[in-house]
Amino acid sequence: MSDKKEFVANSLKDAIQKAAEDFGIEEDKLKYRIITEKTKYFGHKQREIFIEAWSSDGSEQKGLEDFVKLLIDEMKMDLQFELESKSEFLRVNFSGEDYKLMLYQNGNLLNAAQYLLNRLFADEIGKKIYCECENYRKKKEAELSTQAHRFARQVRRNGKAIQLPELNPFERRIIHMTINKYLDLESKSDGDNFLKVITIRKKLNG
Repeated sequence: MSDKKEFVANSLKDAIQKAAEDFGIEEDKLKYRIITEKTKYFGHKQREIFIEAWSSDGSEQKGLEDFVKLLIDEMKMDLQFELESKSEFLRVNFSGEDYKLMLYQNGNLLNAAQYLLNRLFADEIGKKIYCECENYRKKKEAELSTQAHRFARQVRRNGKAIQLPELNPFERRIIHMTINKYLDLESKSDGDNFLKVITIRKKLNG
């Protein structure tokens, strides 16, 4: 991995292109993270995107792969995994005889693995890391979205706010994304811990 450099442009695409030209590499060999995004006013809006970028030889992903292998060995679990690289994220897909242990108690171990991998490797890889096992998150996402729509209809019907039980970050993201589709409703997370409570309510001007 090369040294990291900062770049600024009026769009993310232009910032990435500028960084790739500076390093003399193709854009798919570039890793980056958005540092900040600003809007300036000089008679009209002017957007600026600041990114930190670096060229990659793939060693970061190899490091993550080796760590996951070690993690499985140390847990003495019969599991396999595949890395699925997308433009916006990297997914670690687990499978194997012990997959139920990964999903036990609402996917606690799967969530813990995802949290750990992001803390250790997300910055180096330049992407968010998601962990999946036997389509658990896909099924859970559909279930949570259905529940959120039901809660939204209830709040609209009687006007009373609803407070949901403590949820992990993945669960909260699905609830917030679903409620955001309702222009007259809003959702808010409360709490300082990994698990937080979400309140769904009508907007004051709704």
